[in-house]
Amino acid sequence: MTLTVSAVIATYNRGPELRIALTRLMAQTTPPMEIIVIDDGSTDGTGAMMRAEFPTVRYVRQPHNAGLILARNFGFVNTSGDCILSVDDDSWFGEPDGLARCVAHLEENPEVAAVACNIETRDGLVYFPKGAAPFDVPWYVGCGHLLRRSAVERVGLYMPELYRQGEEKDRCLRLVGAGYRVVALPDVMVYHDKSEKGRKPGMERFYNHRNDLIREVARCPSPLLAWRLARAWAGNSWKNLRHGPRLTDLKVLLALPEIVRIGLRHRAPVGVEAYRRWLHLAKTAAPASAPPPEKAVSRPAASRPAAAERPSPARSD
Repeated sequence: MTLTVSAVIATYNRGPELRIALTRLMAQTTPPMEIIVIDDGSTDGTGAMMRAEFPTVRYVRQPHNAGLILARNFGFVNTSGDCILSVDDDSWFGEPDGLARCVAHLEENPEVAAVACNIETRDGLVYFPKGAAPFDVPWYVGCGHLLRRSAVERVGLYMPELYRQGEEKDRCLRLVGAGYRVVALPDVMVYHDKSEKGRKPGMERFYNHRNDLIREVARCPSPLLAWRLARAWAGNSWKNLRHGPRLTDLKVLLALPEIVRIGLRHRAPVGVEAYRRWLHLAKTAAPASAPPPEKAVSRPAASRPAAAERPSPARSD
């Protein structure tokens, strides 16, 4: 049986970028059976563009900015496909059969709950070695992945309190804890144009730190919890320090009561063995790190498109 696909795209004040993402998605050899765009309160004319140019796409505008994670949860519960594709409003498949290959992998591997596409950013970063065989990873990247609905229904929606970051890690840890696999497909490229609109580095560092701590409180087995909380704090503090003196750690410290309260509200720790396996994958096979050498194959990698070949946000191809 062929799996059906629903696509969910959350957007906020990125009308030109969204136009490109939708045009490319609808041009896939096997496009999604339905696409829902959740507008998180845009004020840049996104709604008018959607009504004029994409009348077949379901468009829902939230009355106010409620955050990316809530938008993705809304998209999940308001679609019906066997699989849920998530791409950002500034990302798209590099090849016309990218989605079809993701679906085929889920059809052939029922134990796989999610496939992580290979992300290439405008600054040249490629998350997985092109040409590598599929391999297990600890999480997917929000701007390009496909989920099996039945697996997500088993482990639950994203924690809405995370607001904007870290939701992929928490869900994938739950999936691994439930016995599923998350697999990278290095030959399925998604180009992330990574618009700077709405990106605030200080806020991103804060939510990365805060949400890592929430995840540990919620999912870490009790025997490992104290060590993992200390490790999460130290690791994020070191990352923040590398960017120069910041107030991020102080803000996280002030947020500790909320962090503990949210984590305990959602506490459902995974088994120790599954947690250790997830930690091992996080060290050896996380996005933007190389897979184990034996996973690589020798076929040549596809070259990155030249800047002139990439669509400009002003174009509507």
